[in-house]
Amino acid sequence: MKNLVLLSLVSAFALSCKPAYTADNLPKPLPERPKDDAPSSGITAEESKEMETLRSEITTLASSEKCTNSADWKTVGLGVKACGGPVEYIAYSIKIDEKTFLEKVDFYNQKSSEYNKKYNLMSDCMLVMQPESIICENDRPVFK
Repeated sequence: MKNLVLLSLVSAFALSCKPAYTADNLPKPLPERPKDDAPSSGITAEESKEMETLRSEITTLASSEKCTNSADWKTVGLGVKACGGPVEYIAYSIKIDEKTFLEKVDFYNQKSSEYNKKYNLMSDCMLVMQPESIICENDRPVFK
């Protein structure tokens, strides 16, 4: 009987408490980037399209060779986080025009950094580690 009364009191107390966090006062997630239809202070559709096109060209070039020998492959950081460091690493074959490819990556990274500063963007500041090695699986480079 004593336990039943105690259980009732604890249950009544727990149900009468207001939760500290509600949907209204939870932190809102930061957007990864401004929307294309953002006001004039945000990224323009042209800027977004330019970055997407450049990134697509880079990834197409990077994957244009089949991976048959992992010694023929290197990694490079692509994109720049707002607080520094690359957004990701991609693999590329040294059989492609490496100089032109790396110039394109550098240009993309420079634009990415300018974009971050221009729109005062924030990132998670998590350090993305460079892959230790690359192996070839099914003609594609895989990070290890």
